[in-house]
Amino acid sequence: MKHFGALLLCLTYPVFLEAQAPVPLGTSGNFAVLAGSTVTNTGSTVINGNVGVSPGTSVTGFPPGIVNGGSIHAADGVAGTAQNDLTTAYVNATGRPSNGALPGDIGGMTFLPGVYTTASSLGITGTVTLNGNGNPNAVFIFQIGSTLTTAANNSIVNLIGGAQVSNVFWQVGSSATLGTYTLFNGTILAQASITLTTGAVLNGRALARTGAVTLAGNTVSNPGAAGGALSLSCAFPTGQLNQLYASALVASGGIPPYAYSISAGSLPSLLTLNSSTGAITGTPLVQGAFSYTGAVVDSTSATATAGCTITIGAAVPLTPAPPSSLLVFTSLAIIGIYGLRGRLVRMFQRQ
Repeated sequence: MKHFGALLLCLTYPVFLEAQAPVPLGTSGNFAVLAGSTVTNTGSTVINGNVGVSPGTSVTGFPPGIVNGGSIHAADGVAGTAQNDLTTAYVNATGRPSNGALPGDIGGMTFLPGVYTTASSLGITGTVTLNGNGNPNAVFIFQIGSTLTTAANNSIVNLIGGAQVSNVFWQVGSSATLGTYTLFNGTILAQASITLTTGAVLNGRALARTGAVTLAGNTVSNPGAAGGALSLSCAFPTGQLNQLYASALVASGGIPPYAYSISAGSLPSLLTLNSSTGAITGTPLVQGAFSYTGAVVDSTSATATAGCTITIGAAVPLTPAPPSSLLVFTSLAIIGIYGLRGRLVRMFQRQ
């Protein structure tokens, strides 16, 4: 039934719908991450673009996270203006006339350009495909009344048919959560907060109006304006021996879908590249600096490369855990019992 609904969405709406204009992001479009209260990171996060917060003041976790091609704006005028522009963009996206209702989970479905709406929550389990139908200016807007949640280890937003990352918008009425190792495309405009769990990759923007943006070993790349030249960003540059490494090469511009490869050099031992998603994962067993050239090809055969390095450091020594309170109390009790036993024995011997 879900696939029949997807067929109707694809075949019916383009017949009579006028083309949508992109959501006007204003200066908020200059940010890869923008929050209202805090930006918090743990782990090996790479942000390609600006990071900002306003009216909150706290941006933590950089380092270990790194920001490429942008700056951190904490409660300054730049972030404040961007938040004002985000409000305008959010209202604009919310007010677009809807072309059709969404089910509770859109995994496995394909959509042509348009505005799609659910009054409640939306899930993505599996792959959802956005087909530009040969139009590089095609716009997709998803209006979500409550939460957006993607499934852990099983969620991809795939772009085909000329669809552009910069023309995909997810308006979320409360909060968005990208599950572990999700590959997500588009700009998220959330009323409250946005959480990217371990290994999630966002080719787009995480823009939260009032709440926090929480990151945990992610890659977030601002795609820039639609129609830009194809470019490629490197994965996180460091890892540790015998510890799971998870990052990604991320392409921007050009015409998706993308195909990734290593054109020169090599990744650290036991790290592998997913040619479809750009994800680099594995547990390295050899120390050292490994230089490689990442490469990407888009659907028009345009190419881009990036010279990158991943340095694998020594494993962190294990620190013996302190004795637990229960163990300490048990030991004291045993000592006490044996002490009492000794006193009783001596007392009876005197008698």
